Amino acid sequence: MPMTETSDFPSTPGSRVGSWSARLVLAGAACAIVTSLVLVGLGRAAAQQVPQGPGMTAPVPGAPGAEAPAKEEPPTPAEQTIDEAKARLARLKSCSAALEQSVNMLDQKFTIRGNYIKAPGYRVYSRLTLAGLPDTQATSLQVCDGETYWRYQSILDQPIIRKLSIKPVMERMNSPDLDSKFKELFQTDMGFAGPEALLAGLRRQFRFEQEKEESKLGDKPVWILRGTWKTRQGLSDRPGRQLPAIGLLPPYIPSDATLYLGKDDGWPYKLVLRGRAPTRVEDTRKVGPDGRKIGSLSSIKPVTPTSITLVYSDVKLNPKVNTDEFAFNPPNTAAVEDETQMLVKQLDQALAAQADRKKDEANKKEGPLLDQSLDVPTPPAQPSVAQPPR
Repeated sequence: MPMTETSDFPSTPGSRVGSWSARLVLAGAACAIVTSLVLVGLGRAAAQQVPQGPGMTAPVPGAPGAEAPAKEEPPTPAEQTIDEAKARLARLKSCSAALEQSVNMLDQKFTIRGNYIKAPGYRVYSRLTLAGLPDTQATSLQVCDGETYWRYQSILDQPIIRKLSIKPVMERMNSPDLDSKFKELFQTDMGFAGPEALLAGLRRQFRFEQEKEESKLGDKPVWILRGTWKTRQGLSDRPGRQLPAIGLLPPYIPSDATLYLGKDDGWPYKLVLRGRAPTRVEDTRKVGPDGRKIGSLSSIKPVTPTSITLVYSDVKLNPKVNTDEFAFNPPNTAAVEDETQMLVKQLDQALAAQADRKKDEANKKEGPLLDQSLDVPTPPAQPSVAQPPR
């Protein structure tokens, strides 16, 4: 779902989004937050990664130079509730929902609307439309009919179309030798997962330590779950500079999450992500040739914390779905990029790296052939032989 342009993305709180490409990246970042909590443009961990295509950023587990996985804390009761909901959603044979996402981020306000449909046989349909940014039009469509998975993006009426064949990809994705966490990340990066991917992303990026609250959203019984951003790894507050290990996160990073989870069905009906206001106003003025700040202190504009709200509506679980919903015919005038070979190569590399890691672990468990060394007795001295008389 994320838009693919990456230039001009503002990396400091005081930056302004001055071009349509940067605005689309901003929209893409927000989409990524909602679907996978992967923040485009805010930096990622410097782990060894497979060769990447657009939107593919899953690290290869066990690859040489790859970062060791962080030790996981036991899930809290609230996190167990999220895990149970994620498993329940993954078992749905079919579902459909409309969604609306309101974003206030880096001095830009916009809305993303769309709908999502899932059916058996790897059929999926997800369409998002951007609204609210001046001079900017963008639509993202991901659709699979069970044989071919299409990703279509139209930016200012310029279509970008990619496809892949499902069979060879899913043969590898369903391999028992593929690391489950890598598989989850890969599915999320592909956009080939629904609201369960949202819950998986929340669990990766936020720690839910508060007790869940019983409430209602409209007439829907829900659990309210509150979490805080978990890790600073890979995040930077400006190009080339890692965020400090302590202190508040920048206000454009959503430090707090509030999730409204259906009690009866586990559906994430509403998600609110918010940044925290800084304790002091950051001096964002430019520095002149003489090394002094340009402009008066009154010209410093406070940074508005990020606010992102996602709401699902018209949710239907296990409905009958017409397979015609998943048909897609690309425009004859548009070029189509086939990503199948690239994706299969990535998965093969992941499987090979995983096999090597298992082999290394097995060798370490076996250890030396003997627990202790053997004492080899010293051979007895040979008796001297008398020389015959001459």
